[in-house]
Amino acid sequence: MDSLMFEKMWNECERKDLSISKKFWDLRAEEFNKIINDSKEENIDLVKFLHSKHILNNECSILDIGCGAGKYSLQFSKHVKNIIGIDISSKMIEYATQNMKNMSIDNIEYKVAAWQSLKLDDYNWTKKFDLVFASMTPAINSKDTLLKMIEASKRYCFMSGFVYRNDNIKNQLREKILGKNEIYNKKFENNIYYAFNILWNMGIHAEIQYKSVQWNKEWDLSKAIEVYTLQFEDLEIENSRDIIKSYLESISDNGKVKDSVNAKVAWMIWRIDK
Repeated sequence: MDSLMFEKMWNECERKDLSISKKFWDLRAEEFNKIINDSKEENIDLVKFLHSKHILNNECSILDIGCGAGKYSLQFSKHVKNIIGIDISSKMIEYATQNMKNMSIDNIEYKVAAWQSLKLDDYNWTKKFDLVFASMTPAINSKDTLLKMIEASKRYCFMSGFVYRNDNIKNQLREKILGKNEIYNKKFENNIYYAFNILWNMGIHAEIQYKSVQWNKEWDLSKAIEVYTLQFEDLEIENSRDIIKSYLESISDNGKVKDSVNAKVAWMIWRIDK
């Protein structure tokens, strides 16, 4: 298939309403901030991987797209010259900024910005960064957002995402709300697939590594209802909130909702200066 076909399929999956994304990540900012310390081993593995590519050094500049509460940028700061981290969520940026101050780090700048609508010329970011980094972020959700990564980089781009993910609660809710709609069910697992093939058709041959991951989730019932409602809100399906509320109430235990997630993640890296 040519690039236009992959572009079309990716566009069909794109979440259009950025205000929903902002609400969703604002809602989850505290949760993501708390797990930063729990993912240090994963962070170290990624730092080692980037070091093996001779990317991280004291002259390196990084753009961290969808930086969240600073999970990766805080780690990278020890190895590079400077970093700019952006996120659509102002609450994520608040946590990232506070974490930076708490760790006495002075080579990161955090900004509230949506990558999908950001214009590189407004920030003088064209060909500015040695590494444009986008880990597990829905901000890279179309050919345009992918090409913008390339335009901002002068050396490397890194993107990671799910190629497989199984969390029982979300699967059950998808089926109750949508039926067995495979297009929706798989759309977030296809970002790497679409990006890799678009790059391939451009003559860019990205390198991919796969990692198996597992984690547990626990929310208060009210928080779980809000999180899952926002995940399905842009589909504008009548009574979806009622369906979600009813199901989560039925599986809650002492006001808590618990789930276990098993997934496979792809790390994809490519060089643009050769």
